[in-house]
Amino acid sequence: MYSCPFRSFCRLKAPGRAIRLVYLQAGYYFIPTYSTLYGDNGDDIILRRKVSERQLQIYGEYGLGKKTTLILSAPIVFYQRGASNTEAPFYYVPTDTGSIVGLGNATIALRHQFLSGPWALAGTLSIGLPAGASYQQLTDLRTGYQAFTIQPMVSLGRGGRKTYGFLYGSYGYRSNHYSHFLQLGAETGVHVGKFWLIGFSEWRYSLENGSKELPAIDVLTGLYANDQGWWSVGVKAIWEINRFVGLSVSGAGAGWAQYVPKSPGLGAAVYFKWD
Repeated sequence: MYSCPFRSFCRLKAPGRAIRLVYLQAGYYFIPTYSTLYGDNGDDIILRRKVSERQLQIYGEYGLGKKTTLILSAPIVFYQRGASNTEAPFYYVPTDTGSIVGLGNATIALRHQFLSGPWALAGTLSIGLPAGASYQQLTDLRTGYQAFTIQPMVSLGRGGRKTYGFLYGSYGYRSNHYSHFLQLGAETGVHVGKFWLIGFSEWRYSLENGSKELPAIDVLTGLYANDQGWWSVGVKAIWEINRFVGLSVSGAGAGWAQYVPKSPGLGAAVYFKWD
C-alpha cells in the first residue's frame, strides 16, 4: 500500500529519530459478480441470485511519535443482489432482489514498535465498529458485521532499500454471537525502479465458537456470514510517482475457503504521504 508497504512498521525501526508520518489512501475494491460460495466441506454453495460487491475505502495513518502510529479506516460499500442464477436448484422459485449502500465496519487502531534493529517487532490493537446500515432480511444484504471486532496483532519483519518481508499473527474477538478467529499472514516485496512488486498470503481460521447461524439458502449472499475462513494468495504492484504520491493495484484469490465468494478480489488505490 505504501512506498514501503506496511510503512509505519518498516520505517519505525530507525532508532533515535522522531517520525511524524502522515499517510492517506483512497481505494476502490471489488469482487466480480458471483453466484457460488465455498462450502465448509469442500462442496460449493450455489446461490439463488447473483451478488456484486464494490467498496470505496479511506485509510489513514498518523505518527504519534517515533514508535507509535494511529490508524483509521472507513469503507463505504455498494452491494447488490440481482439476476437469478440459472444453475441454482429451483432457480425459478421467486426470491427478492435488492441493493444496499452505507458505511461498513470502520476501524481505529494503534501500532507500537517494541524492537528496533535489523529486525522490527510491532504490536497493533485494532477495534472494528459495527456497520452503519440495517440488515435486509429478505435479501441477506448488509454493509458489515453488526458487531464489535477487537483484534490484537503481532508483526515481525525486516526491511531494506530494495527488499522487505514480514510475518504477522492475530486473534480476533467478535461480539454479537459471532465466532472468534485466528489470522496469520506474510508479505514480501522487491523494489524495481519506481515500482514495488509484492506477493502476500493470508490464512484466517474460524474457531466456530459462535451461535450466529447462516441465513436460509433462499437468501444467502455470503456477505459477512459467521464462520468465514480462507487461505488466500495475491500480488500487488505500487508505482511511486514521486516522493509524495503513488498508485497501487492488487488482486487475490483463495486456495481454500468457506462461506466466501468463489471469485477473486481486485483493487486499485491512490495514496499521499508526508514524512
